[in-house]
Amino acid sequence: MQRNNNEEMFTQACKLTNLADHLNLAEMLLDNVAVSRDNKDNGAVHYFLNKELDSVQNNIINIQKQIQEISDVLTDIYNEEDNLQESTKNTSLFESLEVENDDVR
Repeated sequence: MQRNNNEEMFTQACKLTNLADHLNLAEMLLDNVAVSRDNKDNGAVHYFLNKELDSVQNNIINIQKQIQEISDVLTDIYNEEDNLQESTKNTSLFESLEVENDDVR
């Protein structure tokens, strides 16, 4: 059985919160490098550029991809709701036309 849309939206919101936490970790690393740079600790800056920068960049790219996936899921949920409302509206219109036809007979 498919979960209802509220549960799915909550799941996606939790994923976004998790991704925000990952971005905070990346920001902390970058802040640390900025402090090292300001303190003229070239060894720490050099280490980050040579050993950690690729990892941070890959994490940011991964976060971007996951945000896009969440966006796609939320868009699908929106479209499902819109289609359901349109279908309900069309059914109501069809039912009202049937009643009118029955009255004419």
